[in-house]
Amino acid sequence: MHFTSVQYLVFFLAIYLVYWRLNARRQNILLLAASYFFYANWNWRMLGLIVLVTAADYFNGLRIHRASSQAQKRFWLTASVAVNLGILAGFKYFNFFIESFAALAASTGFAVSFSTLNIILPIGISFYTFRSLSYTIDVYRGRLEPTASLIDYAAFVSFFPHLAAGPITRAKEFLFQLEKKRSLNGEDMEEGLRRFLLGFFKKAFIADTLGFYVVDKVFASPADYSSGALWLGMLAYTVQIYADFSGYSNMAIGSARLLGLKLPENFAFPYLSKNVSEFWRRWHITMSGFFRDYVYITLGGNRKGRARTIFNLAATTLVSGLWHGAGLTFVLWGALHGAYITIYHLWRGDKKEAAHQGLFGWFMAWLVTQLAVGLAWILFRSPNAGVAWIYMKGLVAAPGVSAIEVPLLVHLAFAAFIADHFAGWLMERRPTVMTRIPVCLQAVAYAAMILFLYHARIEAANPFIYFQF
Repeated sequence: MHFTSVQYLVFFLAIYLVYWRLNARRQNILLLAASYFFYANWNWRMLGLIVLVTAADYFNGLRIHRASSQAQKRFWLTASVAVNLGILAGFKYFNFFIESFAALAASTGFAVSFSTLNIILPIGISFYTFRSLSYTIDVYRGRLEPTASLIDYAAFVSFFPHLAAGPITRAKEFLFQLEKKRSLNGEDMEEGLRRFLLGFFKKAFIADTLGFYVVDKVFASPADYSSGALWLGMLAYTVQIYADFSGYSNMAIGSARLLGLKLPENFAFPYLSKNVSEFWRRWHITMSGFFRDYVYITLGGNRKGRARTIFNLAATTLVSGLWHGAGLTFVLWGALHGAYITIYHLWRGDKKEAAHQGLFGWFMAWLVTQLAVGLAWILFRSPNAGVAWIYMKGLVAAPGVSAIEVPLLVHLAFAAFIADHFAGWLMERRPTVMTRIPVCLQAVAYAAMILFLYHARIEAANPFIYFQF
């Protein structure tokens, strides 16, 4: 049941009509039941994992809070980390580590044979384990009082809008909202519908159009295509993954807002960035914040000198790459971003961002940043490192000669992306610009988007890219 499906719209409408007739306690029970049904619709056998993670961290949070010594607090926190990372490692990384070890042994002359398991990766496992783990860590650090309600906590972990692919909402941002009665109001309804529609448009038109006509074809066999086609494929995937994931985040935020709940923002127009550090402050914001607070700062942050700071940044991006997927390409993607950040910090030194003043300086900084990010996306999208290498070499001297036919819909998808980021650039400089647009004009624009989607949407829609993580 995807956000872009008719089934989801019927499901959400049924929940919505009942939800606003209940008190806060019953609203939370309904959210929990709906969330478990939503997840079971994909694979009911994996529902037990969410229940296990929820129960373990609920009780671990209470034990951490009630512990009489620091040693006891650390014990229960360790138990929480072991449960969450153990489940994540077992389902997501077991085969990857076994195969990597066997390959390493073979490279040194030792023949090692391991049998791997046909393990099904549960949808959203990387998101709900991190969401739950942040709760016990914050309780341990004294930043959060544990909740007494198992229902509230379970509803937080499994809340269906953010269950499958984020945002990685933290308990301190969300639990307090479940403790009070929500009331239906026009502002939440208007903002919720607006965000959902914009997200639907990004995913159903921009992302799926570029994926169908360009990305899937080029990345399936990069050796067959010309350099121009490969550059177009890289650019198309750069836009596709943004439209796909930010579209999901918008629909999740919109769904929650219609229920009187607020999820954190996950994107802030990342392709406006003029350096890689800024890109990570704008891209997948909740994930970046998680790794900053729980990995980078834990390693020492910027408190131990420049060399250690750079090491901590590089290590954090490497872990981030591994979080995305159990494959060498994701590790290399994270390592490459670590190299980018290292180069940027070494080059910048103690200079301020004022070094980029001037239109030409700003444009060159922006262009280099986008090129670096786009090249890294090739690793992220490629099925293996060999294909990624063929693709990157082909950008300079392609072995193939095939071109990509670019229909009008592809041009319109790129134009819609440019309009999205132009609107973001404008809103960052004129925050009140949206309030000056007449309501009737906004209504006409949204109606036109719906009508356009009806006629232009690709039938062979792809699942959300981040569902695989």
